[in-house]
Amino acid sequence: MNRLPNPAWLIPGVLVLLTLGICSGAVAADTTAGKALFDSHCAACHAPGPGHAGTQRLAQARGAAKAALEQRTDLTPEYIRSVVRNGLIEMPPWRLTEIDDAQLDQLVQYLTRPRK
Repeated sequence: MNRLPNPAWLIPGVLVLLTLGICSGAVAADTTAGKALFDSHCAACHAPGPGHAGTQRLAQARGAAKAALEQRTDLTPEYIRSVVRNGLIEMPPWRLTEIDDAQLDQLVQYLTRPRK
């Protein structure tokens, strides 16, 4: 007699997959908010390509591979927060009234997001 296996053993795996899906959706939402903040506050100086003073300055100082912030994979959350709050060379500091801590967290999540 052929019996079908008890599907109860599948439940924990399905729950894990659902949880991962929910978590990845939350990260995507935060990344989207961070991208919007980057576009509105940072892109004028730090977008890729010519005509962006921050990108050009980073290319001179660190090389072309580290010029465009959105493409970098070596930025740490601590470094981003420090540069945004304290400024660096020509970049002025951003006050809490300009980018609050929650927004800064979203920006950090965007710039440190996993790349595919």
